Amino acid sequence: MYLSVPFENGETMLVELPEGQGSGVLRASRGEALVESSAETFESGLGRVRHLATAILERLTDLPRRPDHIRAEFGIRLTAEAGLVVAKGSGDAHIVLELEWSRAAGGE
Repeated sequence: MYLSVPFENGETMLVELPEGQGSGVLRASRGEALVESSAETFESGLGRVRHLATAILERLTDLPRRPDHIRAEFGIRLTAEAGLVVAKGSGDAHIVLELEWSRAAGGE
């Protein structure tokens, strides 16, 4: 099963869905390959990812002692039902955060 994901410029990309991932509503077919259409554009899905990254950075750079480096890692998955989502890891969502302070407190 494939998901046809539109771009804002009208082009599309096909994404292969894992077994059993489709919603069951088929929009089109190409021979043996069944294709569903996403109601969401790729860019609008990335907008939600950008919002997540912005929220992480805003909260972590506002700490009493700001980290010198912030690394956020999360997997992104395309689904027929929800578009772009943070991929499931060992819990409900997979987000890894690394904060690094390379200078001593007080700037020493």
